[in-house]
Amino acid sequence: MASQQNSLITVAVDGIPLGVWDTRTGGESSAEVSKYRPGGMAKQKLRSGLPEVGDVTVSREFEFDRDNDLQKRLRARAGRAPMSVSDQPLDDDGVAFGKPTVWSGRLNSVNAGDSDSNSSDGRMFELVMVAAEVV
Repeated sequence: MASQQNSLITVAVDGIPLGVWDTRTGGESSAEVSKYRPGGMAKQKLRSGLPEVGDVTVSREFEFDRDNDLQKRLRARAGRAPMSVSDQPLDDDGVAFGKPTVWSGRLNSVNAGDSDSNSSDGRMFELVMVAAEVV
C-alpha cells in the first residue's frame, strides 16, 4: 500500500531540470463517451471518444534564493515552453519502485505565491502545464 508521500516529483522546463517539487495534482486521463439509442426501443449503444489528459499542477515552497529569478524567467516562457513532470513511485524506504509516470506538454501558468501582511503561512510556488500526453 502506498501513501501520497511515496513519490518523487521532478520537473523540467525548456529541457532544464527544476529539481524536486512537493505536490502534483491533475494529469488524469479521460475520454468522452456518448450514448445513442436506436429506434424501436433497441438497447442503447455507446460511442467512445478520444482520450484526453488533464492539466498538471506542481507546487513547492517558494525559496527566494532558488525561485525568485526562476519565476521571472518562467513567466516570460508561459504558453511557449515545453514542460515535463515525472512522478516516480517510492517504496517505504524512499527507493524508486517501478517506472515513473511522465506527463509532457507546455507551461501554461506561473504563480510565485500569494502575499498577506497578516499571515506567516509558507509561500507556495506553482506551475501549471497543459498536458499533451502521459506515458
